[in-house]
Amino acid sequence: MSQSNSPYTVIITRPSPYGEALCTALDEQGFYSIHKPLITFEQDWQFDATQRFEQLSQASTWIFVSRQAVTYCFDSFKQKQLQDLLKLSTEKMVIAVGAATADSLQQLDFKPLIPPTPNSEGMIQLLDTYQRKQYPALLIRGNKGRELLEQYFDNGNLSFLPVYQRLPTNNTLPPLASNANTAIVVTSGQLMELVAEHYTDDPERLTIIAGSGRINKMAQHMGFTNCYTAKDASNLELVKTCILWRNNIN
Repeated sequence: MSQSNSPYTVIITRPSPYGEALCTALDEQGFYSIHKPLITFEQDWQFDATQRFEQLSQASTWIFVSRQAVTYCFDSFKQKQLQDLLKLSTEKMVIAVGAATADSLQQLDFKPLIPPTPNSEGMIQLLDTYQRKQYPALLIRGNKGRELLEQYFDNGNLSFLPVYQRLPTNNTLPPLASNANTAIVVTSGQLMELVAEHYTDDPERLTIIAGSGRINKMAQHMGFTNCYTAKDASNLELVKTCILWRNNIN
């Protein structure tokens, strides 16, 4: 149960069910967590299962940018199609942006590679290591994002497979108490933009726990001067970063 008497409040903006799991982990460490998801995920049906299968078949490299990309991509396939994709994947390079995405793929028996850092820069480093720029690649993602990868494949070898949409919720973030230490966990650029819209008056009073260096830079550009960066956007690393923030206050 959340520690409502804790002097350290952490607001969680990531969607369900990942937000609830992070709240539980923070509560166990003595924080007072508040779950206020600012976006929700829905299936994107721009391409049906047959079209998705064809795109995956044609690409030499599959790049999955999130757990949601894995879930919404493969949920649309029947068991026979999924088995065929597993066989196909042995001839492909399958890349997962980080450990959580890799775990989602491994649960389906795929064998992904993980870049040295869980971001676009890390994936580009991995692609360079295996000299994959000259081969057709497919980016499995939401309805937007990963512009750096698009710039990397300036030869036209990158195609996009949007499998889910990020939609804003109607949730509002709580006001900042004058005597409280408050941090907010932000794990995507879209979430950072929504957080900035909520806290326009006094951004320096709020601590940002960023899920990547890119989000940290966005936050500072928006006027949030107290920012911490997690090693990656996994719940484990986000909790570690929240503990670091708390220790630095004490």
